[in-house]
Amino acid sequence: MAKREPKLLRISAAAHELGLHPITVRRWIKASPIQAVPMGREVRIPCTEIERMVGKLDGRLLVLYGRVSGHGQKADLDAQLEWLQAWARTERKGQETLVLADIGSGLKAGRRHLQRLLKLVCEDKMGEVAMTYEDRLTRFGQEYLETLFACFDVTLTVLEPGEEKTPEQELSEDLLALIASFSGRLYGLRSHKQKELLQCAQAVLTSP
Repeated sequence: MAKREPKLLRISAAAHELGLHPITVRRWIKASPIQAVPMGREVRIPCTEIERMVGKLDGRLLVLYGRVSGHGQKADLDAQLEWLQAWARTERKGQETLVLADIGSGLKAGRRHLQRLLKLVCEDKMGEVAMTYEDRLTRFGQEYLETLFACFDVTLTVLEPGEEKTPEQELSEDLLALIASFSGRLYGLRSHKQKELLQCAQAVLTSP
């Protein structure tokens, strides 16, 4: 009897099954958490991979993480957490969840709840972390976190991954983030000097 070929799904169908954005699935394929099968210029994902990813949590926590830079953005933080909880109710029904949130710069590694999240990873108590945007955990060093998560089989889910950026765009955004953070400490987050410095830097970086 011939061996039955595994059923293969398009990325859009796989994303629907996983409750993720197709861009997130593409990122996972590129980073290797999901094994895909090349088919011409496209790829397909075996149903067995979907089943493996869905079953990865194994009773561990789903952590919903939100962050804003300052206390004046409390409404934005509340909106992030509401979005995450609505997503979890629909896409991760019945999964035990923990909501963590910080108010502080994405450059600050000592945020209290970020440290708590990392401790849960190292104790093998967390199976997935979800956030609204990819820079909520950190502005820099995302690759280090992804390596840590991969070692403990933790899934990283971003609800709004955003568009693919060129290396130049990513470097420009990183530089602006650094200038905003350090000038905010030097002059104050709402000072005219900080705003002028940011506007000047942005004009230089966006000029042809």
